Amino acid sequence: MAWTDYIDDYCERTEPGLLAEPLNALSNLAFIVAAIALWLAVRKTAPARPGSLYGLAVLLALIGLGSGAFHTIATGWAQFLDVFFIAVFIHVYVVCFLHWFYGVRWSLAWLGAPGFALFNALMAWVTGGEGSASYFPALIGLAVFTIALSVSKDPALVRYRLWFGAATGAFAVSLTLRSVDIAVCPTFTPGTHFLWHSFNAVVLYLVGRAAVVRARELTPEV
Repeated sequence: MAWTDYIDDYCERTEPGLLAEPLNALSNLAFIVAAIALWLAVRKTAPARPGSLYGLAVLLALIGLGSGAFHTIATGWAQFLDVFFIAVFIHVYVVCFLHWFYGVRWSLAWLGAPGFALFNALMAWVTGGEGSASYFPALIGLAVFTIALSVSKDPALVRYRLWFGAATGAFAVSLTLRSVDIAVCPTFTPGTHFLWHSFNAVVLYLVGRAAVVRARELTPEV
């Protein structure tokens, strides 16, 4: 597919045009709101304001902008931006999780990114890696984080199981809504993809805010 090719993948879009997916486009504001809220939360971690967590807030905003571009312009390059910023956020978050929750130094924590990329490639090979199946690794990752925190012998970590449990549950709902978008089209013409955006904004805010709270616990030692 060429970068300038027109893409019509969603129930709400029935014709070319910037306003052909109003709900899918506007629902990306949820990412922007979540990004602002996360940025403000990071500012409250003074005196230490970790750049890595500011980075998560910026990436969260870029997800909203990239997805907004795709659901208005609807071309190959806009789709790339949509997928790219989501992928970057996920991989960077794996690194932040290892550092902030388990104290892995940055030089080693960054190995988590290619590690997750390898896992993602393996899952793509098993599932075909198309459509909603491409997000199965993220769902599995959230579930693994939740379990790891739940069984931790450190009480300070165990309490975060609620944050990640909620994020895992919300993402499971989100992924279901993404999957049924075309199926519900005959009876619900807007489709459900805009709800995927809304739930995802909640998921990303939850995991981002959990990291901020954890960093605040460790301030000013980190």
